[in-house]
Amino acid sequence: MSYIGSPFEHDLFISYSHGVSSRTGPLLQPWSAEFVQALDNEMRMSPRLTEDLAVFLDASYRPGDGIDPMAGLTPQLQEQIERSGILVVLMSPHYLKSDWCARERNWWSEAQTRLGWPTDKRIAVVHILPTTEKWPAALCDPQGEPLLGFRLHDEPGPGIDPRPVGWFEVQGGDKPKFGETLRRIVGSLSIKLDELKSRAESLRQARSDADKLQGAGGQALYLHGRKTQQAKWEQVALELAAGGYSVLPGEPDPEVDDPQARMELRARRVEVLADCDALLLLGAGDGRLLDSDLLTVGRHDRQSARARSNRPLPCGVFDTVGASIATPVRRATARNIQADWLDATQNPLVPRISQWLTEKGAEAEQRL
Repeated sequence: MSYIGSPFEHDLFISYSHGVSSRTGPLLQPWSAEFVQALDNEMRMSPRLTEDLAVFLDASYRPGDGIDPMAGLTPQLQEQIERSGILVVLMSPHYLKSDWCARERNWWSEAQTRLGWPTDKRIAVVHILPTTEKWPAALCDPQGEPLLGFRLHDEPGPGIDPRPVGWFEVQGGDKPKFGETLRRIVGSLSIKLDELKSRAESLRQARSDADKLQGAGGQALYLHGRKTQQAKWEQVALELAAGGYSVLPGEPDPEVDDPQARMELRARRVEVLADCDALLLLGAGDGRLLDSDLLTVGRHDRQSARARSNRPLPCGVFDTVGASIATPVRRATARNIQADWLDATQNPLVPRISQWLTEKGAEAEQRL
C-alpha cells in the first residue's frame, strides 16, 4: 500500500520514454533509471516515507514482482498506472513522440476522473531535454501553457545540444547540480504527498460516516431537550433506545441562568455532540424555546462540534406537536440552518428516524 493510502496503490508513477535508437538501443533509459533510483532514495530519507513510499516504474515489474505471469501484461500495467497518486513525467522530445507514453498518460487521467480526484497539481514534469513540440492538454494549464515543472538539463551552446544533468556521470561521480535540483523535486513531491494523504484520509472518514448513517441501527443520536420537556424527552429517548439507537445525553438540559454555567453547559454539549452521528432538536410545545434551540444548538454548537470532529452531523427538528410550532417561518429557518423538519406526531418514531438517517447518508455519499 502507498503512503497516501486508499484508493492509491502507488504514490508516484514515473512515465518516460526510453529514447530508443535503431542503432544504439535505449538512449535515455540508463540515465532515467538512475534518476528514478536517486529520487526514490532521496524521498525515503524522510522518516515518514522510509517504509511506506511506493514508486511505480513499469520497467521494474516482472513476474513474481506484482505481475501475474498468467495474465496479459498491458491490462496489469494499466491497473497499476491508474492506481498512482502523482504522475511524474520525464519530459523530452522522445516522450512527446511516444504512443506508449500517451497511452499511460490517458490511462492515468481517465482513471482519476472516474475516482473523482482532479488531476490539477498532481502532475510533476521534469524537463530532462528541451522540447519545441506541442504539449498534450493534460500537461498544460487552463490557458494552454505547458506546466512549469523542474528543469534538469544543461544549457545548449554553439554546436552543442543540451543533455540531462549528470548525463556523463551516470556510473557515479559528484553531481552537485543534479543533487540540488533533485532536492527541490523531492521537496515539492513530499508536500504534495502529504496533501493527498490528508485528503484521502478525510474522504475515507467521510465515506465511513456516510455508511454508518445508512446502517441498520446503532447510530449515536444527540437528542436535545430541556428540563421543562422532560416527560416528552424521556418518551422519545426510550423509544429511540428501544429501536437500537444510542441516545445522548442521558437527560435533558437543565435550566441555567448563570452565564458562566451556561457556557460550561454548552462546552460539555459540544464535546458529546462531536462524537454523535446526528442531532435531534425536540419540538415539544413552546415554539420560542425551539427558536432558541435552532440557533444556539442547531447552528452554533453544531458548527463547533463539526469543526472538532470533521463529520457531517445532520440535524433534524423532531416535531412532536405539529401545526402550533411548525409555522412556515420556523420551518424556513430550519431549512436555512440545514436542519430537516421531521414529523414525529405519530408513532412509530423509529422507522421515520431510520429513513431520515439513510437519506442523509446517501446525500453525504453523493457529495464525495
